[in-house]
Amino acid sequence: MSSRDDVVLGNAILWARNPMSKFRGGIRIRDGMIAEVFNQESRSGQPATDLGGMHVIPGLIDAHRHFFVMSLLPLYGDAGVWTSKDDALSAIEAASRSAKSNGQWVFFSGLDNSKWKKPALPVLKEIDEVASGCPVLVAESTLHKGLVSTEALRRIGIKRDALRCPSDMDIYKDGTPRGTIWEDAFSRALFHMYRDISQNFSAEKKRQIILDEAERCLQKGLTHVHDPGVPADIQRLLADAQNHTPLKLSWSVTEYGSLFAPPEARDEMQALHSPHAPKSVKFFLDGANRTAANMPVIAGLKAAVRAAADSFSQRNLVPFELLLGQKTVLKNGKIYLPYLRFEKDEEIIRRARFFTEKGYRLVMHALGNVAATQGARVVKALGAGNRSSIEHMVVTSEEDMEFFAGCGAVASIQPGFIPFYAETIDRMGAVPYLKTFALRSLIDRGVTVCISSDAPCAADDPLHNIRRAVDRKRLDGTMFDSGEAISETEALTAGTVGGSHSLGIQNKGLIEGATATFCVVDGEPFSDQSRVVQTWIDGKRAF
Repeated sequence: MSSRDDVVLGNAILWARNPMSKFRGGIRIRDGMIAEVFNQESRSGQPATDLGGMHVIPGLIDAHRHFFVMSLLPLYGDAGVWTSKDDALSAIEAASRSAKSNGQWVFFSGLDNSKWKKPALPVLKEIDEVASGCPVLVAESTLHKGLVSTEALRRIGIKRDALRCPSDMDIYKDGTPRGTIWEDAFSRALFHMYRDISQNFSAEKKRQIILDEAERCLQKGLTHVHDPGVPADIQRLLADAQNHTPLKLSWSVTEYGSLFAPPEARDEMQALHSPHAPKSVKFFLDGANRTAANMPVIAGLKAAVRAAADSFSQRNLVPFELLLGQKTVLKNGKIYLPYLRFEKDEEIIRRARFFTEKGYRLVMHALGNVAATQGARVVKALGAGNRSSIEHMVVTSEEDMEFFAGCGAVASIQPGFIPFYAETIDRMGAVPYLKTFALRSLIDRGVTVCISSDAPCAADDPLHNIRRAVDRKRLDGTMFDSGEAISETEALTAGTVGGSHSLGIQNKGLIEGATATFCVVDGEPFSDQSRVVQTWIDGKRAF
């Protein structure tokens, strides 16, 4: 029965019902809920807003997006445009001249020296020579690594020996810093920098920085964004901004000083939780460049042969330098990248149990197969299978996946990385010995999968991420590890309903009785030319 106040959208291509199917039809909205999902040919009665064949999809959910960091990036410089060390030093020098008078931080993000013809990074002495005494922080595109000046180290107060993982600060043989910091040290620099600069921001400006990012998310069709880890003070900023945006914001608890350090009891006591998702806590089992993985010896030989061929064709040693930049260990007939941040399961189990016993969902970063397997062991030990997510799982073996499938955790995967990192994975020699972004294999084993972005570490467009799950396109248009491709409905389900599952929320997509949260796309969602033109949240148009 229709009401005069109902909103009816018709003549659309719907991706609706559960399991998801694609058909021509429309939806009727009443009091923020979906009152009816209908096929176009069977619809009569109340006039509908004609969507002219555009596509209606469930609201896009990004269950792993560094939302707060992304809100800061438009305020500062882009290191992604640099092509050499000289570019880097020139940009730092120019920014430092402007910042020198009041001692402001000089900040750039998006550094990717792997694309440089000569990938050598500036060292501390070189940065200091152009920094004019300013604190300088340059964030690599992964947000796991950065460059700093001496003044930045002084302000942060980082001491290598005080870090849980001292190797997070590169040093020379005499113990002096090289200027490159990783994981925990990098995150401490980032959070400290924000706290320094925000002292000059009014409450209104802090809020507006977040709201501007929220608007960018709404324009991309995002209806719910989860930040994988923010400390207590930033949790309060997000909670304040939530009162001023329809975008649903949630976050995981992390340590006050650093995203990469294991959270403590004080972080739980100070935590403020979102009303839009069950409370969760984040732990890092490995890094990004420093991945905890293993592979057959033949994969290492393949990588060495490729590095030799590339060095010969390029007439330089850069490919070999990139290969040798990774620490490796030969063990049990396999090559290991020994970058686990918890060498013994007992420590991470003890730390995680403190939170799971208080009702927290457990979220763990595990980029390599050794880390993902450790995560599965932790989930099993804690009995947290239906209350946990393991994120990234970039490379994994058949054996690893069988074990993982038995733990019950959601796998949060980022196929949007493929165009940007397929070449790096190829250089490792991992394919075909390991599966990459193994959506097909995980789904076939009954694992619940979520597609998320990890933006700004890769593309922040949620449609880009689900498209790459289907076509697995490299930058040159060829398919990467094609056997792991999934169908369009599987990909769209993973980028919407799957996101909810990763956050511990019930969501069955566009069905009668569900909240009217959806997007309108001006063409086929899996075409790179299509764009979101409308975003609806709880029955109201938000964009």
